Amino acid sequence: MQYIDCMRVGVTPLILGISLWLGQPLRVVAQTPHSGCYIEAEDGAVYDLGLLCVVPDESTVEPTLQTGDVQVTLRWNTSDDLDLIVIDPAGDIVDFGSPTSPSGGQLDVDANGFCQTQNFSPVENIFWPMGAAPDGQYVAYVTLAIPCSLESLASTDVTAANNAYASLTVPYTLTILNQGETTTYEGFSRPETFGADYSFQVGPATSDEPILEQPQDSLELPNFGLPAL
Repeated sequence: MQYIDCMRVGVTPLILGISLWLGQPLRVVAQTPHSGCYIEAEDGAVYDLGLLCVVPDESTVEPTLQTGDVQVTLRWNTSDDLDLIVIDPAGDIVDFGSPTSPSGGQLDVDANGFCQTQNFSPVENIFWPMGAAPDGQYVAYVTLAIPCSLESLASTDVTAANNAYASLTVPYTLTILNQGETTTYEGFSRPETFGADYSFQVGPATSDEPILEQPQDSLELPNFGLPAL
């Protein structure tokens, strides 16, 4: 159970013996977010107060994202498991398999991992705290790790799922905050490819910076009978 503050915009005595006055806060009892808002009388009778208060749908509320000198945020709108990957100037990878790096990078929000959730407004976020991001070149990638949206289809028709897999395209937005400046990109993630690489420079460029290669993911992921990633 949770409590929600509501405001009444009128004067209406309820049969419970409670008067709701203009501008006065009312403490009401709410069930889980999908069950509405109500008052329960001593005799067990329930009175719907759905018009007085709105219970937020927690599944659509974006998690708190940490930020700092560098923040890279991935957003998409399907149940598929996309992965955000950032390589720092030393060549260390930050992603779901390596959520922290020696340079201070952190993956603080991951979404739809291994299809264990069904979030249709997923967000992933990698950041370096203030004063911690080393100078040099960074590269961000977005990869389609698991086609979770095809799980149900694959359980009934593997051939149809294979055909859908071959043409699967997941649109996304990638936002990079680099020392106070924000750049947003739009892209598409497809099976078995890292797609575009998003490079950005922190601090002054130097001639001896290493050439960063695309990360190689060696984890074994479920594919629901679809072609291996």
